[in-house]
Amino acid sequence: MARPIKKGLDYFPLDVSFLQDIKIRKVIRACGSAAPTVIICILGYVYQDEGYFLYFDDDTRFLIAEDVDTTEELVDKVVQKALEIKFFDQLLFTKYKILTSTGIQNRYKQASYKKTNNTIRKDFDLLNPSKNDNGVSGVDNPVSDTGNPDAVELSTSVTPVSDVGSTQSKVKESKEKESKEKQSKEIETPAVAFQKTLTVYQQNIGVLNPFVQQNIEYRINDFVNQGTNEIEANEIVRLAIEKAALSNKLSWNYADGILKNWLDHSLFTLSNVKAEQKPKSKNEPYSVDESDKLPY
Repeated sequence: MARPIKKGLDYFPLDVSFLQDIKIRKVIRACGSAAPTVIICILGYVYQDEGYFLYFDDDTRFLIAEDVDTTEELVDKVVQKALEIKFFDQLLFTKYKILTSTGIQNRYKQASYKKTNNTIRKDFDLLNPSKNDNGVSGVDNPVSDTGNPDAVELSTSVTPVSDVGSTQSKVKESKEKESKEKQSKEIETPAVAFQKTLTVYQQNIGVLNPFVQQNIEYRINDFVNQGTNEIEANEIVRLAIEKAALSNKLSWNYADGILKNWLDHSLFTLSNVKAEQKPKSKNEPYSVDESDKLPY
């Protein structure tokens, strides 16, 4: 009888700045100094068993508490805080009681690319939400009466017979265009937007490592915490990456400096950010951007 193919990994990466990570610091502040040990133990089970998720039930809680010599209550507290700060995906935990994240799934795919079977269950998949039939990523595609999510109701065409008619026709065309653009943004999910951001980084800056990917995700969350829509937050980050590339500053640190500057100046929307980039006068070709003075 053939041995079953192991889906889990033999090891997983742990950043040298793990304890300095803002999310880990928040968990430590809320749950105490034992929290990182609990997190590492959970990640070990995640990558060891299925490779990209862990069912969190009573037995799992007990085993983790035993492994790190702590209480099951503390394990629960750490998990709940980690979910709250988006270290793990809240929607998948609520629906399936599993612990996973986009970062975990990305690392799994990168580390297991030589395996004959490294597919991710489509109802757990945060990397390809379009394949997810249950919409667990939190965004359901708007569907028209015809059942086609891409359908747009078009107004009846009118032949312009006067300037007024021509104006009305242009207004209708404008509304139809706005409707299409709005629907396009509604269909895009945060997971898809995040993948686009990673692609833009790779195309403009270079090789993407887990540390940079994690910091991109955290910077997106900084904007989200200020009330920015998650998809728009991704667009802002992509703009900063492209701005860094145009300045021939091919590093995440430089792009991140641009984002920090925007945050410091309360530029939390894409329109506000773009407005700051527009020329203000002939003597001031562009708004002052302190990030351009960064030493890296």
